Amino acid sequence: MAVFNHYVLAVWIGNFDGKPNPAFVGRAAAAPLLFQIIDSLRASWPERIEPHLPPPGANLKRVEFCAVSGDLPEIHCTHRVEGWFIPGISPIKTCDVHQEVLVDVATGLRVPIDDGTRQLRREVYEFWPSDLLRLFERAGVPRRPPPPFLPGTESELTARIGNPPRIISPTGEHETLFASSNAIPLRAKTDADVREVYWFADKTFIGKSNVTEMLTWKSTPGDYQLTALDDHGRSTSCSVTVR
Repeated sequence: MAVFNHYVLAVWIGNFDGKPNPAFVGRAAAAPLLFQIIDSLRASWPERIEPHLPPPGANLKRVEFCAVSGDLPEIHCTHRVEGWFIPGISPIKTCDVHQEVLVDVATGLRVPIDDGTRQLRREVYEFWPSDLLRLFERAGVPRRPPPPFLPGTESELTARIGNPPRIISPTGEHETLFASSNAIPLRAKTDADVREVYWFADKTFIGKSNVTEMLTWKSTPGDYQLTALDDHGRSTSCSVTVR
């Protein structure tokens, strides 16, 4: 929720049936959309914008924020806005959405390191988690995803860059699930440069899924180490018990 000028704007993101979804965190999902709506409204208003000032002595400081993520800016955040910060209360998080990558000039594809064999240029792209990219797509707000790596790039090199997947279904580090006629849904949140996720129960391959899709797992009762491996070699695991 935001108060700006003479208006109050609230943005809520959840399921289409009106129920909340624990996979959507307000600061990461609703906040970027809220700031974009505010910027769009201000750009279309003919009225003069008057700043809303806090009362004297309030525990507030005026600081710069990344206009895209709403976090504190880092060197690659070129679009910035000023806002109010509450010392000791407001979260201190530096923007990790904007990241610089190496791009091969000849192909326009990404490379993990500069080994001196190609002409490269440095470009900044937005690295949104896969669940937020789905929300932006539904809202009709296009983002600029990073290009894929050059074919043949070693997975050992790509695995060192970025974040591993985060399993969001099932939830929790250890969860007890109940096998039924309906299969168990598997979903992971990934970096923006990931296209596919490979799933394993212990050492048994379950299947692969696109980052925008959910994979179903028909499991027999037992204890399993569930692993999500992205197409860059980054992985994460959690323990599940199926009864």
